[in-house]
Amino acid sequence: MTSGSDRPFVDAQILTDTEAHVYEAIATLEYANRPVTEAEIAAVASVDHETIHEIIQAFAECGMLVQAEGPEGPVYELARRDWSAAPDTPHHDPAP
Repeated sequence: MTSGSDRPFVDAQILTDTEAHVYEAIATLEYANRPVTEAEIAAVASVDHETIHEIIQAFAECGMLVQAEGPEGPVYELARRDWSAAPDTPHHDPAP
């Protein structure tokens, strides 16, 4: 996963309400200190799986999310940390 400085800026004004809600759900899940699964995002966002899948794929394609392969399938994290709950703490750094 790469740093946020080489990722596109996310202008929240271009997102639909549902997209913004999903993006915020992903940012909220950063407390897990690891990339998260589509199922975890769907559970927090309370949005149906089909909609979540479409939004996540669109976010990954335009560079808003970074996708990697986890032990049980694809995992995601924010490409930029502008909306992060902990913007100065990369997901892979252990908590102090």
